[in-house]
Amino acid sequence: MQWRRGSERRWNLPVFWWNWKKHRSVATEGRKMENNANEAHVFWKSPDQQTEVWMKQVSGKTPEEKKEQSRSGYRLLAEMIKTRYAYDLEKETDSVMRTETGKPYLRLHPELFFNISHSGEWIACVLGNVPVGIDIQYHREIKLEQTARKICTPDEWKTFMQAGTEKGKKDFLFQIWTKKESYLKFTGDGIRRELCEISYEECIFYQLTMPDEYSGMICVGK
Repeated sequence: MQWRRGSERRWNLPVFWWNWKKHRSVATEGRKMENNANEAHVFWKSPDQQTEVWMKQVSGKTPEEKKEQSRSGYRLLAEMIKTRYAYDLEKETDSVMRTETGKPYLRLHPELFFNISHSGEWIACVLGNVPVGIDIQYHREIKLEQTARKICTPDEWKTFMQAGTEKGKKDFLFQIWTKKESYLKFTGDGIRRELCEISYEECIFYQLTMPDEYSGMICVGK
């Protein structure tokens, strides 16, 4: 297993990413990982092959497939926490709870914050000692202008229209999309707010370097 440290180091958010091979357990292979103040770490995984469970994100999933994808995300979270903090969530009763707005949290470890996202063949999880939100998106085929009108503010719409090529518009749109979704997951508001009305001056965002055709963003409080 290979670990790579991301090249981005702004906002004191060291990033790690991991390619999941044949669903092996997370292991650091002797690597010491320090627990510093005000930090968050990101892990993501992908199976060796694109199975229906993962790729139905593009065309819709059955309830059972959604459950499997959700379970995979929480398995990744449990292994991250066990690796980094030596907490075994699988042995704790009701370890993951939800707030009134539906945001998950760790009942026995309120000092830890996490968030999970999945899209296409990837599942990502951010874990840290500060409130966090994460969103990743596969660049599926969408109606660009129709979608942009739903999620962009007037200023964002102008930038979108000035992006030039279709690819430029698509890249910008998914960047804005993941930014807003990560913010809603940071606050716990979810779908209770319209994307085109979101203002996020009180937050800091961290753009992830992901595989081609994917966008990813982390949101943390200032």
